[in-house]
Amino acid sequence: MKKTALPALFALHIAVFLFGAAGVLGKSLAVSSLMLVFGRTLFAALCLIPVLAYQRQLHVRDVSRSVVLCGFLLAVHWLTFFASLNFAPVAFGLMGFASFPLFVALLEPWFFKEPRRAQDAWAALFVVLGMVVMVSGTSWGNGALLALGLGIISGFSFALLAMVNRWQGSHIPPFKLAFLQNAVAAFLLLPFVLLAGDLAGNSTQIWSGLILLGVVFTALSHGLFMFSLRHLSTSFASIMTSLEPVYGMLLAFLFLRETPGVLELTGAFIIMAATAYASYQHQAH
Repeated sequence: MKKTALPALFALHIAVFLFGAAGVLGKSLAVSSLMLVFGRTLFAALCLIPVLAYQRQLHVRDVSRSVVLCGFLLAVHWLTFFASLNFAPVAFGLMGFASFPLFVALLEPWFFKEPRRAQDAWAALFVVLGMVVMVSGTSWGNGALLALGLGIISGFSFALLAMVNRWQGSHIPPFKLAFLQNAVAAFLLLPFVLLAGDLAGNSTQIWSGLILLGVVFTALSHGLFMFSLRHLSTSFASIMTSLEPVYGMLLAFLFLRETPGVLELTGAFIIMAATAYASYQHQAH
């Protein structure tokens, strides 16, 4: 592996860990999916303003149609994922989101005119297999299929977002890109939040949680993720991102006392093996 890829790989794992932790924090906040996504994008954008002002990067000439598209995809990705949690256990939304590496493996070679890598496709398939094993012991209720469908939409929108971020990352600094996308997402969601009346009646604890979610688990994590895409392929990053439910399961065990069963641990082992295989293949090239 190139030396320049080592910091990117470290940044990617920190970002994925924060992604998993965001789910645990979001689950503990008693707000709607719409307010949750609006709050995290709003505070993520606000906290990055002084950083960009210090770096003298606070100007709007980089607001292009592709940046607006990314803000829209970011909003769709989070809204569909958090909405899936309202219809079935979190496992079904995660299983749908696990389709993300498959979408990337299929679309990235076409998007960037690159040769297809059989190793990435196999690793993506094993990620999906691991997620299926993780949820196979969960009962299918009336809302399971809807939750699964929303999770797949979340995975597809994030796959598109990751590929556009890889292209934009070559000419826009990562934290500026994170600011622009979160600001656009918050702007697009604001009318719906006002219509729903979700801004009123929230406690100080809720606002504090949204600020924490936006600053650490959104602004920092997405800045690190976009930085990693400057040196790593989207396919490889997508496979590493599949560790998110594994990290989330570990954090839920530590802080929410949610004990995983045998199937959950088996699925997590398959996912970890797939990501280890992808890392080995990436180092070999």
